[in-house]
Amino acid sequence: MLIIMRSLFIGLLLYSSMGFTAAETNIRQVDFKNFTYPLSGTLLGHDRFEWLDMPTEARSNGKPIHLVNGDELTKSSSFVLDGHEYAQWEGFTLQSVAFADVTGDGQEEAIVVLHYRGGGTQQTDYVYIYTIAAAKPKLLAYFHTGDRAYSGLCKVSGVDGKLVVELFDPEKRSGDCCSSGIVRTRYKWHNGRFEVFGQSERETLEEQ
Repeated sequence: MLIIMRSLFIGLLLYSSMGFTAAETNIRQVDFKNFTYPLSGTLLGHDRFEWLDMPTEARSNGKPIHLVNGDELTKSSSFVLDGHEYAQWEGFTLQSVAFADVTGDGQEEAIVVLHYRGGGTQQTDYVYIYTIAAAKPKLLAYFHTGDRAYSGLCKVSGVDGKLVVELFDPEKRSGDCCSSGIVRTRYKWHNGRFEVFGQSERETLEEQ
């Protein structure tokens, strides 16, 4: 009886350990709504796509982003009208999290988009690519886009093991806010970084 109970205990212990490991090694289990992201460079004034310094690099000395329940916002101004307060907020909001193989290894990575607004009309998006390594989320790379019609983010995804970034085309803009076209660029993971794969493609939004 003692041997049976001991075997049962060992079996349950192994089962629970396997379940814990599986949860820790699944990128879909990471709580990106309550997460800390690195940040480098200026927050606004962007008019183009740019890869940013990784946290281990010397120039990545910006204040990290600490999301709580999906945002890190500060009230920048407010006014009261008819007894109601209307506020302008500045900071980061979790825009989306998607899962796809963008490194060609057959495993899913997380594509996390954070939207930044500065309390006025200017805004930009930061995109982070995470994988799982040693049972922890590991940042592979991140970038910021431009501002709305000036290479602002339209869509980012993973297709056929590549990272696909679609930005609004500044050559087809109508004012600062809008563009009727996109520029699509594919990136291949190679030697520890994303490199441009093939030629960028231009399309009008009606053609999609």
